[in-house]
Amino acid sequence: MIDTLLSYDLAWKPYSIEQSLATDKTHIFRISVENHFQKIKRELPEVLSDREQDKAGRMFIQKDKERYAVSKFCLRTILSLCLNKAPHEVEFIFHEHKKPTVKDIEFNISHTGDYVLIAISPKPVGIDVEYLNREFDFKSILDITFSKKEIDFIGSEEVNPTNFYAMWTRKEALLKASGEGVSDNLHLIDCLSEYLERNKEVFKMRTFMIEESYVASIATSLDQKELQFWNWG
Repeated sequence: MIDTLLSYDLAWKPYSIEQSLATDKTHIFRISVENHFQKIKRELPEVLSDREQDKAGRMFIQKDKERYAVSKFCLRTILSLCLNKAPHEVEFIFHEHKKPTVKDIEFNISHTGDYVLIAISPKPVGIDVEYLNREFDFKSILDITFSKKEIDFIGSEEVNPTNFYAMWTRKEALLKASGEGVSDNLHLIDCLSEYLERNKEVFKMRTFMIEESYVASIATSLDQKELQFWNWG
């Protein structure tokens, strides 16, 4: 029986925009919304597109607005460093299921609570982070979301919240990497293995904690063996 899927060998390094990024590697950026919104809010009109600014402006909950603005600002800044152009000049290409990319670069974003995670890679990539809410009604969705083996791992009688969110984020990351997005048949996608196949492509799965309250997973192409983990700012 598997005890845990968590990786503990992550080395988060500080990142500043003066550093160059190797575009043949996968990079994961961890961003604290609380630490960064006040620093960037005056620059938002110069970086975000009109559509992004309009969307942020329509959000009623301030925390949601800040999280969205920080995620778009940092994504554009990161991509601009890879493309050698100004952040507001970054143009997105939308593929099937509305998954966006830019020229020769794949990326994915996830955010919850105080954290935004951004992954960029030369190959398809998916990332998901969830707040570890121990009060959630886990049992109400076990059967419709997880396979029998996954439920055994999570616990059908006494649910292990960390294991629950490990499995949830792995499913989300995998479907985002494959470009499928939301699925009505999550229970048919068994995510206990380290290597998972979707749409004739095999992805390597990694799951990790951020502090004590956030669980995250990332799905990467097999040739992306060494991931770079960065703390933004």
